[in-house]
Amino acid sequence: MPSATDPALCARCKGVKRLCGRPVCPILRRIIESLKAASKVGRRVLPAATPPSVLVGESGYPSVRLGPIAAPARGEEARRYEDYRSWWGRLSLEDIISIRASTVYSSFSLRVREARSGENRLLEATREAALSARPVDAEFVYTKPPRPSLSFNGMLAPVGLRGELNRLEIVENPAVPRRVDQLVYDTDAKARDAVYELYRSGIDNYYITRLLSLGMLGERNRRRLVPTRWAITAVDKMLGDLLLDKVRYMPEYPRLELYFAEYLGNRYLILLAPGPWSFEMIEIWLPRSVWVRASKPYIAVNYELWDGRWRRAGVDGGYYAIRLPVLEFLARRRQATVVAIREVTPSYYAPVGSWQIRESVRHALRSEPLVLENVGEAVKAISRRLDTSAELVIKRSYILRGLLSPRIQLTDFM
Repeated sequence: MPSATDPALCARCKGVKRLCGRPVCPILRRIIESLKAASKVGRRVLPAATPPSVLVGESGYPSVRLGPIAAPARGEEARRYEDYRSWWGRLSLEDIISIRASTVYSSFSLRVREARSGENRLLEATREAALSARPVDAEFVYTKPPRPSLSFNGMLAPVGLRGELNRLEIVENPAVPRRVDQLVYDTDAKARDAVYELYRSGIDNYYITRLLSLGMLGERNRRRLVPTRWAITAVDKMLGDLLLDKVRYMPEYPRLELYFAEYLGNRYLILLAPGPWSFEMIEIWLPRSVWVRASKPYIAVNYELWDGRWRRAGVDGGYYAIRLPVLEFLARRRQATVVAIREVTPSYYAPVGSWQIRESVRHALRSEPLVLENVGEAVKAISRRLDTSAELVIKRSYILRGLLSPRIQLTDFM
């Protein structure tokens, strides 16, 4: 990835001159929100609730840090600290950072295979809270008062403080759906089968990810803790593959449609074309956007054909986060040839997790589509909605370029 960076840029800017081109200094924002949160949560004992939410880290694997996320609220009020569906379109990037800055990652250390023993009291209490479909009140006891540590990640929602968990007391009964209870205690069912059954029962991908990450699904001797980042991608892929088994044998989509959504400085365009299932993701990071400080956009492309196998190296969680809602949409209709474009602008100065990818695509596909006569019109429509030139997008693509007739010139869309 391009990285022409002036190492003295932040020192010269001091957070006020905006020399990096971003609308808000992410360093200052991080410090301000962390200090606000620390002033509210500065004690060893915290009566709070978990939304419910957990985090299993990956550093040091197979020894990992894990634990519940504590929100400074009680009862249903805690839900808003991780209610991704209600956040979309309502909360700004600053709102999300502010909300998440006051949460506490209440962690402890464990080896991943200890998930099978059931003897660790902190793990069992964390699982008890994670099983609930609604927020659970608890008492969090730390070895020291939690400290500010606001960090940003492309897959995970930010967490503002970190505390070493000494004791966790769940003070109310969790609300556990019957199918969840059955499959968590079914130690003969394979993890993939359990994931499929939960999804078919109406359990959403976020809940399933929580269970898989804490080693609560699968055959007894194969259960283990799974870092949350890995579990998110695994669940997105497994559920997408389940839907693809149905989609690839459905009739073909009858017309050319373009769907669009924009949120938190991310633009999403989903083009559905008549044809057999194939899927291409074109991800564009504009200059001055997070992680890209060069003068040209960074473009990553990956795709798969009818067999569902991706064709280029470097596929990441963002690919499957877009693919899942696309397949959810098609599974209720027909198969199609799909081109999904994500353009990340400098306004997205602090990554807040892959949930915004998934929910943005879902919202795009719930909107009224632009119906197009031909691919030439589609490219013109795409070009009007992006800062990146259509020529550059088509040059890097495989499926979109293949949809174009050889007789059409790229200059026609400029």
